[in-house]
Amino acid sequence: MFYEFERRAVAFLKRIENMAPCTSRQQAYSSLLAHWHAVESNYHDDQAYLDGLLHTQMSAENNWHCLDSNPCYWQSPRAPQLRIYIHDDGAIVIQRLGGTREDRILFALNSAQPVFHAAKTESQGAGFANAVQCAAQPSTESSLSKM
Repeated sequence: MFYEFERRAVAFLKRIENMAPCTSRQQAYSSLLAHWHAVESNYHDDQAYLDGLLHTQMSAENNWHCLDSNPCYWQSPRAPQLRIYIHDDGAIVIQRLGGTREDRILFALNSAQPVFHAAKTESQGAGFANAVQCAAQPSTESSLSKM
């Protein structure tokens, strides 16, 4: 039975290799679930099972942990050394834990959300060059406090 699950897990990893980045935890979950459904469709003829799979919720009852934290994770009941982490911003990490090998990252996908958000309007300048320039200029407050 474990061999069968591992075979499906490998098929799943191959399927998500070119997955589009996500912008939220829910979008990442829905996308992973759709890919898992596609893999399971190759192994099951039971349409009720497949339909139910698409309606599975991210919950503690479905082996999701730390749902109030960032990231939350799913730990496989069939292969507890496998974890899927989903971050609030949609980033995904799939990791193999323990065993004879060191912890391994099997898959990682960054969020579709931009990493840096401009804090100033365009007229005030934006981007890395402007941030360096601002940091290099002493502020009026710190200059006055040295007097």
